[in-house]
Order: sequence, then structure tokens, then C-alpha cells
Amino acid sequence: MKATILSCLLALLQAVAFAQFKTVAETPLFKEPESGFAKLLQLKNGNTVVVHLTNRNGINLTFYDPQHKLAVNKHHDPIFQRLRGARVNAIFEADGAIVMLISEVEERTPLLYRLVFDGVTGNLQREEKIAEAEKFQFMDVRWIPEFDPVNSFAVSKDPGSDNYAVFIRRNRNEFADKNQMEVVMYNGQHQEISRAFYQPPYKYTSLNYLDMAVLGEDRVCILGFAYNQIAASDREGQLVLLSLTKGARKMTAELLDLPDNRIADSAIVRFNPVTKKLMLLGTSHIEDANPQPYSGFLAIIDPFKPKTEQFLDIYPAEADTQKKKLFGPKQSYTGTPQDLVLHTDGSYSIIYEELNPEKHEPINGQAYTYYNLDNMAISSFDAGHKLTSSSFIPKKQYLKNTAYTSFYLAHRGLSAQQFIMGDQYRSFSYLNIKDRMYILINDAEQNAGITTDDVVQLKVPSNGQAYIYTAGTTMPERAPFFGKLKKGETHALSVFNIADYNSERNVFVTLKLEVTGKQKGAKLVWLAPEE
Repeated sequence: MKATILSCLLALLQAVAFAQFKTVAETPLFKEPESGFAKLLQLKNGNTVVVHLTNRNGINLTFYDPQHKLAVNKHHDPIFQRLRGARVNAIFEADGAIVMLISEVEERTPLLYRLVFDGVTGNLQREEKIAEAEKFQFMDVRWIPEFDPVNSFAVSKDPGSDNYAVFIRRNRNEFADKNQMEVVMYNGQHQEISRAFYQPPYKYTSLNYLDMAVLGEDRVCILGFAYNQIAASDREGQLVLLSLTKGARKMTAELLDLPDNRIADSAIVRFNPVTKKLMLLGTSHIEDANPQPYSGFLAIIDPFKPKTEQFLDIYPAEADTQKKKLFGPKQSYTGTPQDLVLHTDGSYSIIYEELNPEKHEPINGQAYTYYNLDNMAISSFDAGHKLTSSSFIPKKQYLKNTAYTSFYLAHRGLSAQQFIMGDQYRSFSYLNIKDRMYILINDAEQNAGITTDDVVQLKVPSNGQAYIYTAGTTMPERAPFFGKLKKGETHALSVFNIADYNSERNVFVTLKLEVTGKQKGAKLVWLAPEE
């Protein structure tokens, strides 16, 4: 009797631990999109928009009304026509409209375009080239297949307003230093608030741009590593905070310290509206250090003083413990931070992933790189930076057609997901619902309740299932995201990487792939998390 009661209690606790999502609405099945870039947006007016952009066929916008019924289909052939070196820098809502910032290469010159579409009709409101960068040297152009994606521009948007900023790696101004760059800040009506060139601070001539944060209409804060190139593998420099305030035509520059002579390689920055501090989450290295210390770091910066207040050790020690238990004592956790999620009370969560490039160099062919996306972890901290929970999730994913760099997860939040050879079903995503973190992933069914090092790789995406983990426990268990399979269904997956959650309506929309014994098809599904 006691055993029965205990079993019931455990089952109840397990049920409570998982988020239950109730389907609100879904579309009829349609053909699965297999190419281009895509993103879902739930607009403030209640409409849901599917943005689908391809290199050859232009931009398609599909609108669903607040009752989730198909309302409008719009097609637009942009002025840049066929994209070369395409990068979707950002897609977001501003002033009730859909804003797209897209870069491409034309006659070896990187260009950035801004397109604005009405949030009700889908009609084009404006389309313009807003920036261009230094022309590629002829020797830098790849003959086959085309250009690499443009990395000359970066976009950041204030999550609390419609203001945004564009960073331009521009070297063409005759009055500029050879490494000069430019920042432009816009409001939600796309009016220019401020614009300034980068002026090298103090003794440093070069800048490795890291990231920037827009603080309403007040200012944009740009973080970078300013340096002088002493030798081929020797950079002398410091972390630098550049601030461009409203109406200004000059940036201010303040040098900040990184401990242990670290050199910042990549980073993202978030402004915490509760603490009024910048949080710089990054990776770094120390020249000539052997072995290298853990590369992840978190710097707490006061943007108004300005100065670095704290430099925190964020290594996920619990993930290291769990990995060694699972894979053996020599298998240390090597995951680096991929995103930082702020909560309403000023607390935050850091998401880590083991991102391991696998380089191949054929004897008679061009070198190429595959990417192993391995075990992930989540560490949560209170507003005072005290660790409150840590979770470890073993996984094994393999990308053959997509290059993922540091902080790809953070950058994907503003941009779009590329559809290419099924890679869009790999990686993972997350949901922050009422300050609780959920991990969403497509995975092999065999990976349920892993107790050994035998983690199965999802080789054929359509053979997997969509799962959800609730972070907070050391080794969280998973549950099918869409619940029990429908009659005739053999697999149910999701492109979580394009999904959107509306916190005001408490509705999550995603693309679902339904697989039966004979066919497969896609649909949009709106779901509401239940308490």
C-alpha cells in the first residue's frame, strides 16, 4: 500500500515538473519548407506572421488573424533581387510594422537593406539601402559557390522599446582611421537618433567588435576589445566601452579591465533594467597560457560611471560533475556560454553548449568543417549573482551544412533560421515563461532516461520527436512536447528555432512536422502553457 502511494506521489511530482501545453489552434497541413530563411512573429495587434525569404524567390509574408485564421498572403521581390552572401541581420516588430534588415554582396560590396511592411496588410511601406561596407578585395571572393554570409554589419534592438542600432564595419571614409567603424541609432519610426564614427581610444588603433546594447532612446553601449597588433599572434589591448548618446555625433570611450590579461574573443551584452547594469557574457583566451583557463566569463559593468564592477566565475561545475558521472572521470565539461536570459526580478540564466568543430581536409579537395553540438547546461543566478540552480542535459547533434559560431543561439533570437538539409531540426531552443526556463529539442527516442554514456545521435531528423525539459533540477527529465501522438502519426517534430512566444497573451507558436507511415507535412500550432 505504501509503495503504491509512493508511486502515485512520484508520478504526480513528475507530471507537475513538466510544462503542459494545450493546443489553442493549428493550421491545415502544408508542404514542409526546406530552403531559405524563416521566422515567426506574434504582433501586438494579435496577428501572427510567417516570414519566409529565399535567395531566388524573394520574400513571402503569410498573415494569420487573432483567431488564427489565414488572412493575407503577400509576395515581394526586393530590389536586391537574387541574394548573394545573404545574411538576415534582424526581423522584428516596430511601431506596428514588420522590419527586416538584410545584407548581401553586390559587385564585391557588402550592402545592408531595410524593408518595412505593414503589420495588417503586409504592404511594403519602405525599402532602402541604409549602409555599405568596404569592398571585398578580388582575392577574397570565392569562385564557388558564392560569397560567405556578410559579416560587415550587426544589429541590436532594445527589448523594452522600438529603438535599434546598426553597427557598420566601414573603412571607406577618407577622414577615417583604416580600422574605423560606424554606429547609427534609430527610433521605431526609423528616424536617425544619432550617428558617429569609431575613434581609436588612447593608444589603440584596432577594434574587435563584440556586441552592443540599446538603452531606450538614451544611448547605445558598444563593447569591443581595443588593441595594437604587436606580432602575428600577439595582441596588446583592453576591453573598451563606447557610448553613443541621443543626438551625439561622437562616441565616448572608456577602457575597462579584464583580469588575468585575458583577451576577449566573442561576447554578447545585455542591459539588466532591474540592476541598471550591463552584463557582458563572453569567451576569452590568454596568450601563451598552457593550459588555457576556462574561456567563459561574465563582467558586470556600470554604463553610467563607467566601470567594471564585478568579474564572475561562471563555469558550470555541476555540469562537469554530471558529465564525468555519465561519460567517465576524464570527460570534463567544455561547454561555453551561448546566451543570457534576464528574468523580471533581475535574476538571470546562462545557457551553455559544447560546440566542437570537426575539420576535414581532403587530399584533393577544399577543406570543410562539420559541427558537433553536444551536451548543454543551464545555470541560474539571483540578482546578486548567487548560483540558485544548475542543470545538465546530455545530447549529441551533428551539422554538416551549417556553420555555427560562438553565441549563435543569442544572435538567432533577432535574426532568422536557415532551412538547409534538415539542419533546422537540430540545435535546440528555450522558453522563458514566468521566469521558469524550458529547453526545447528534437531528439532520438532512444535517449530517454540516459544512465550511461550511450547518447544516440539524431541522424535523420524526421525519425525523432520534439521534447521539452524543465530546467532547475540537476538532470531534468524530458517529456513529449506535443503530448501523445495522434492516430497514424509516427513522429512529431518542431522547428523550435523559428518559434515565438507572446508573454502578454501567454501563447507560443511554432512549426510542427507531422510524420505518418506514408507522408509528412507541416503546420503552424499555437499552444498555451498550463500551470
